[in-house]
Parts: sequence; C-alpha cells; structure tokens
Amino acid sequence: MNNKILTKRLIEDAPNGHWLQKPAVTIIIALLGLALVLGVVTRNIAKYENHLAIGDTVLLALAPVDPRGFMQGDYMTLSYALERDVFAALNKDPGSYPTNEEGYVIVALDKHNVGQFVRLAANNRTADQTANEPKNLASNEMAIYYRIRNGRMQLATNAFFFQEGHGEAFTAAEYGLFRVNAKGEPLLTNLVDNDFKVISPNQTATKQTANSAN
Repeated sequence: MNNKILTKRLIEDAPNGHWLQKPAVTIIIALLGLALVLGVVTRNIAKYENHLAIGDTVLLALAPVDPRGFMQGDYMTLSYALERDVFAALNKDPGSYPTNEEGYVIVALDKHNVGQFVRLAANNRTADQTANEPKNLASNEMAIYYRIRNGRMQLATNAFFFQEGHGEAFTAAEYGLFRVNAKGEPLLTNLVDNDFKVISPNQTATKQTANSAN
C-alpha cells in the first residue's frame, strides 16, 4: 500500500507529469484503439460479403412456432423442420436431451434447391479431397453444421429482422434462403414463399394496391 502511494506521489510531483498523462500519448492510444475496432469490423464485413458471394444456396423449410412469439414488431422468430429431423435421427426428444453435441446434417437438394434430410455425419468431407478420405457427399448433397446445447438445437438464426410495418408480407414465408460456406455454416439472406419466390414487402404492397384498384 505504501509503495502505491509513493509511486502516485512521484508521478504527481514529476516536473512534466507522467508520460501516460500527456495529451499526445492519450490521443495516440485512442487512435490505436479506434484502428483496432475498425480493423475487426472491416474483417467481419469482408467475411460476411465473402460468405454471401461464394456460399452455396439452399432453402430450408420453416416449422411452426409459438404464435405469441412469431411477430415481435420488427422481427419474426424462426424454427426449421430440419431441426426435428435431426432429433428424430438421434432418437431423442428435444425436451429431454441434456447433452451437448455437434456435427453435420446432410441434405439432398431437390429441383427447387430445398434441402431434404438424408442423414447425420461427423464431418463435411467432399469427394474432391484426398483419396484416402471417405467420400461423404453426393453431387446433390450439402453438409450443414449443427450443434445442440442443453437440449436446444442451434442450426441457423432463429430470427429474421425487417422494417417495422412490413410484417404482414412475411407471414407467407415457407422457407428460409441460406448461403452455406465451406464450413457448413448457413447464413440467412431472405425468406421465400410457397411459390419459391423471395418475399419483397414493397412488391407485395404494390400488388395489393393494384388488386384493390381493380
């Protein structure tokens, strides 16, 4: 304690003050901190854009959710039929699955790019890797990473955000449109209706206005 007090007094009594207290040093530290934050943000943006650019496309069917939590003003909660398929393959009830687990769910893409459950796998190796590794995916198959934490499936985002007042258009959603990267991580980009068309609130509003005019 005495050493700390003595050090503080020496700093305060120094003719020019401690070097950390100089304005120029404070500014440099602030700029370095800002540069670090901007670097992290830039890297994350680049990663996101790369995911969108080169990720493989898949549609995942949405599953019903609690109507009380479906619409929350500016977002809707999401659940996926594929989650139930995974729990069924594990032969476990989601409500009584306390262990933590992760792996890949293999889906086969139909003519509309809808992913249909095929099987579970421990990895996402593809046919173009080294010959001594077993082939895990057919040409029309895709591996999607999943994990289970305390009985809850974490397959993809469980919320879709939209501009307030546009919620009605998204009630027609039947599928989530995803881009899946090489790690099997799905990134939600849009919601799709049962005609396999991306839902656009502006187009929906224009169509409703036209129908009203007729």
